[in-house]
Amino acid sequence: MARGRPRKVNTKDALQSVMVAFWQNGYSGTSMSDLAEVSGMAKPGLYAAFGDKEALFEKALLHYFETYGGPVFARLKEARKSVVEDFRDFLGAIADLTLDQNTPAGCFLVNALVDCTYGPERHREVVHGLKDSRYAAIRERLRKAADAGELRDDADIDRVATFLDGQFSAIALLGRGGCSERDLKTFVETGLQALPLRDELTGFSEPERNAPILRQ
Repeated sequence: MARGRPRKVNTKDALQSVMVAFWQNGYSGTSMSDLAEVSGMAKPGLYAAFGDKEALFEKALLHYFETYGGPVFARLKEARKSVVEDFRDFLGAIADLTLDQNTPAGCFLVNALVDCTYGPERHREVVHGLKDSRYAAIRERLRKAADAGELRDDADIDRVATFLDGQFSAIALLGRGGCSERDLKTFVETGLQALPLRDELTGFSEPERNAPILRQ
């Protein structure tokens, strides 16, 4: 009996599986054999479709950023809500993703930021480029808030953006370490209290409104 043709694997599905493998085990902990197994593609097929392991990792990172980060950053850029609500949604989204039982723990980008310290130089460039894109989106939303009169005149946009970007990474690491949903939500709310809002726009207490790290 003649053998049938090998099953054709959808490259998008394969890339999704590859992304999850890298997200779960990191670059150094994932072999091409592992990727072939999870993707359902033979190694020659993987090389032909995506390139070598380094190229696969980069494509997996970009796929992650577009799949999970794209919708979140799009909503942040729209600035349809108040600055507090938008950043509550933004930070809450990474908390939800971190706790999602259908995905590996933590944020793939944050995981990769730690992992790439020992990886190829090209990976560091890609990871830091995506991190810079995240920071730019955060800063732009804060700039819109300042232009709309939501932030105090003495608010330092760059320092606030750095703080919120750090909150993003901290949430991912806390979630990866087993932090509960309740504790993550509390962490988000505590961070939001440090936003330098105008007095008439916030219900936070006086000490919380005057958090010095976010002022010039």
